[in-house]
Amino acid sequence: MNIKVIQKAIEYFYPFIIIILLLLFKYISFSNFIFGYLVYCIIVYISSKTSLFYKKTDFNIDLLKNCPSIRNPNFKQYFFLPFTFMQFILLELSTQNLNKNNKKIVFKEENVDKEGTSIVWASYENTQNAHSNKVLFILPGITGKYDDSYVKNIIAEGLNNNLDVVIFQMRTLSDKMKMPENNTYVNFYEDINKSLKIVKKINNNDLYAIGYSYGANLLTGYLGIKNLETNYIDGGVSISNPFDMYMTQRLGEETLYEPLISSFEKKHYIPAVISLNRNKNYIDINLLESSYYVKDFETEFFGKILGYKNGDDYYRGISSDKYVKYINKPLLVINAKDDPICTYKGVPIDDVCENKNIIFISTDKGAHSCFIENEKDFSLSVKQWIFKPTFEFINYLKNNKFKA
Repeated sequence: MNIKVIQKAIEYFYPFIIIILLLLFKYISFSNFIFGYLVYCIIVYISSKTSLFYKKTDFNIDLLKNCPSIRNPNFKQYFFLPFTFMQFILLELSTQNLNKNNKKIVFKEENVDKEGTSIVWASYENTQNAHSNKVLFILPGITGKYDDSYVKNIIAEGLNNNLDVVIFQMRTLSDKMKMPENNTYVNFYEDINKSLKIVKKINNNDLYAIGYSYGANLLTGYLGIKNLETNYIDGGVSISNPFDMYMTQRLGEETLYEPLISSFEKKHYIPAVISLNRNKNYIDINLLESSYYVKDFETEFFGKILGYKNGDDYYRGISSDKYVKYINKPLLVINAKDDPICTYKGVPIDDVCENKNIIFISTDKGAHSCFIENEKDFSLSVKQWIFKPTFEFINYLKNNKFKA
């Protein structure tokens, strides 16, 4: 039998195996239990693969020569806890970058408009930001803010790579949220565009963008639509992009992650809804607070403010998969096959692989925006593998703009 089939079967049934072993514990020694667990860890570690897809252009070949973590990508999930759901817990422990140089990160928020959209500049404490470096523009996930741990990790890494770091904050996360003054619907691409315009006024150096999850979906859509006109973004990295939001939503229904996502959205968006409803009842807040399904929440909130007629219309409309073929700037795409939130089945493989401007890394493991691995000494400490290919890619672009 194929070792991958064995691995998947063991991982799927592992909770039941644990229960059975506990019931039969008096017949099974503790040492045998530990031995079996280590065998499983070894199977997962050995069988997990990382794949690379790209078009053989002069630019891509030269980039791969100078970026070993992309040329030979090799992500191995944390050895001692090789379960997908454990990646989320380990992510909270992967804060080694925050303590690098023992410097504290400080933030300065700047309003983009009067409707709740803002950008946040990040820098090390007691460091004068002269805005002379090239810029890293971060688009977090759907409920992500500048002070979330995974965002702080990438901020610290950007600062350590001598980049001016700025974070995009969607209006939907603001307790001062308003609809556009011209009474039209919200357009996230225009919000991003206005934000980039302000960034460019402050720092007109080259700009590179990183998008996580929903932020990666928005980045991909922006690159395929607005960036063709503005040329604000010189290159980007898309991490755990859902691409096809409709498929992601359908396959995520009735899973253990649905109530978690729904609760996160309620926590982060209810203040924006209260602000939005001050002058006019745009959103049924009672429906939002009582909703269990993500689709019910997002149809009522996102569907209405973005102007879609129903949930399916919203998910298809906001999906970035249809814009992939138009991207004309270098883009590194990284997705994990075991992502339980943004299904790998939503990745438009053909369009991604046929666009000469895209390099695609596919990992068997990594979960959703986590990619946690062991330190080199195989100690209990953890780190995010994602930084290696991401900043090799960005640093190459910094030094080879004209080639790109």
